Amino acid sequence: MAESTLSAGARHGASVVVDGWTVAAAYDDPAREYAALRDDAALVDLAFRTRVRVVGADRVDFLQGMLSNDVRRLATGEGCRALLLTEQGKVVADCVVLALADALVLDARTLAIARALAALARYIVADDVELVPEDTTHAIGVFGPGANDALARRGITPPAASYAHELHETEVGPLRVVRVPEPGAGGFVCLVPRDRAEAWWRSCVDARIPRAGFEAFETLRIESGVPADGVDIGPETIALEAPLEAAISFGKGCYLGQEVIERVSARGHVNRRLVGLLIAAAAMPRAGDVIAAGDKEIGRVTSVAWSWRLEKPVALGYVRREHVAPGTRLEVRAAAGVLAATVQTPPATPTN
Repeated sequence: MAESTLSAGARHGASVVVDGWTVAAAYDDPAREYAALRDDAALVDLAFRTRVRVVGADRVDFLQGMLSNDVRRLATGEGCRALLLTEQGKVVADCVVLALADALVLDARTLAIARALAALARYIVADDVELVPEDTTHAIGVFGPGANDALARRGITPPAASYAHELHETEVGPLRVVRVPEPGAGGFVCLVPRDRAEAWWRSCVDARIPRAGFEAFETLRIESGVPADGVDIGPETIALEAPLEAAISFGKGCYLGQEVIERVSARGHVNRRLVGLLIAAAAMPRAGDVIAAGDKEIGRVTSVAWSWRLEKPVALGYVRREHVAPGTRLEVRAAAGVLAATVQTPPATPTN
């Protein structure tokens, strides 16, 4: 287990382990940190995201046959979201793909990258492809509707298109800025040299960009309906059971798991679907709690957070396809009792 140096200054005991990395759960007041993410901009330590560089003359053709999105169309400085699937169409890794002049970089949560490395290595036979784990950079997010202005205060004009990325020279060294469309209003992931990450973080705080811990970031993520790899999706998830269509090209041709995805798509539905839930109680359910319709179990909760804006818990969970319509009334069987829940179309909104 590794500890991020950017968790320094967090209130005593306010830390959380994410994919083997200890990061700050909160730095001061999580409600205020969440408000900054939702209404303005805030820094988020993304130490739990790592990268692998795919190099070699055959890298594009190789990944085109492995990943769900069309990486062949990417020019240098462009990117996309893509899935690595099993032959059964289940999720190995949910990645951001960045096209460099000499490499394709896969960025994802640490455990997803580990799964991707193991899976991809099995398919390299005579290809001129090498998988190079990258341990020299640290990911720092700047999220919120004011993220552009926040980076402007650091002298950076960020890219405009989703997943576009640019290298910028700063007083602490070079960093790559990647625009991402979510959670919430989206923002940017800054890939900073690991030995300069703390200096970059301090310089952003000095530029009046507030910090937000993992607790506030999780609330925004769950409200936005964004599944987390290894939490809401994983090796047991068929890709179309979660809102991952933006990571799939339905016209690119053959890739690993495509046959299942095309078959499910032609059928028009999956048997279960990940949905947002608004919990009508102060009590917090837990991941794994049963979701029920009447006396029938129809699914399980996967993620839960407290929403300071809604003053209620919000959750993500899988339910049978008959119950996915927004406004559907369900129940969660929690340790605190049976909690009323309503299916939401993210972002979660107040209800009467």
